Amino acid sequence: MTRNALFLALPMLALLGPGLAAQTTVLTTDFSTLPVAISPGVATPTAVQGYAGLGPAGNTFGGTFLRSPTGNTVTIQLANLPPHNAIGLDLLFAAIDSLDGTGTFPSGDFFAITIDGNTFFRESFANALPTQVQSYVPPPGVELARRVDLGFSGPGSFYTDSAYWLGGDPRFQHIGHSSPTLTITLRIEGPGIQPLNDESWAIDNLTITAFTVADPGSATVYGASCGPSLSAFGLPVVAQALPLFVQDLPPGTLWAGLAIGLSDATPVPLDGVGAPGCWLWHDLAITLDWGLQLQSTAATGSLTVAAPYGYPGLTFFLQAWGLAPASNALGIVSSNGLRIVLAS
Repeated sequence: MTRNALFLALPMLALLGPGLAAQTTVLTTDFSTLPVAISPGVATPTAVQGYAGLGPAGNTFGGTFLRSPTGNTVTIQLANLPPHNAIGLDLLFAAIDSLDGTGTFPSGDFFAITIDGNTFFRESFANALPTQVQSYVPPPGVELARRVDLGFSGPGSFYTDSAYWLGGDPRFQHIGHSSPTLTITLRIEGPGIQPLNDESWAIDNLTITAFTVADPGSATVYGASCGPSLSAFGLPVVAQALPLFVQDLPPGTLWAGLAIGLSDATPVPLDGVGAPGCWLWHDLAITLDWGLQLQSTAATGSLTVAAPYGYPGLTFFLQAWGLAPASNALGIVSSNGLRIVLAS
């Protein structure tokens, strides 16, 4: 079945939006000074040059931003957060010079954000050549500039720049979190990292908010994996993208995808068909072929249940699969399950 079957199979009930309490800003900076909560590594405040003025009204690049070479980690640590069950991240992101995307050569540059040690966002960005693969597909309004000279040019034509308002991406607006402490890391990683004068990245106008949703829904891990792990970040809300991340796929995995079901009542062991330790953790009522973006031994994607087909309290089940011929006789590996309950 195709992914469209997901929407056709869900009951057509009225959408009730999640009730939101007032947001509390727990950190905000335009990097004119560096907050004590941010450990920049070797990143430094730098004039924004041609990025000035890019961004939505009232939230544009200006003055200085925090610029980092690839391979460096910027860490944000906050404590004593007010009671909450969600956070929001608003930031402008600059992809500077010859970032190489997902490609095999150059080997790739992935912007990765972790929240309390869990990978929340990992997408590749490509500036150097129009033929390179960039895994990040920005929602409408998020891309501010693409492969133009914004003032950080190096010695050749590969050195163009791009700009994004990542705060406009729905996955950054409702991230499940309830701890009184928060640690966020940001870095560009991958085998293609190069010095500052060849490629770099920067952030500007960073704001972190904490808030409470009356019923945030849930994404609960269940069941064992025979290798890969599947996790979700954000709140599962009707008509909003739920970011998904798969880790620990075997080397040589050729494809990664998602299966979606409506019941977890009859899990099936796959030992007898050549995949020892693997399980099918739900029925196959919806789809088997929801493709994910494969990134070596990891994969990313998102799932949106569109109104009016989704409804508050709807429960469904997800599992990630990898086509890995060298892993077992079946050539398939499977993740844990995820039980998703949409917010009300």
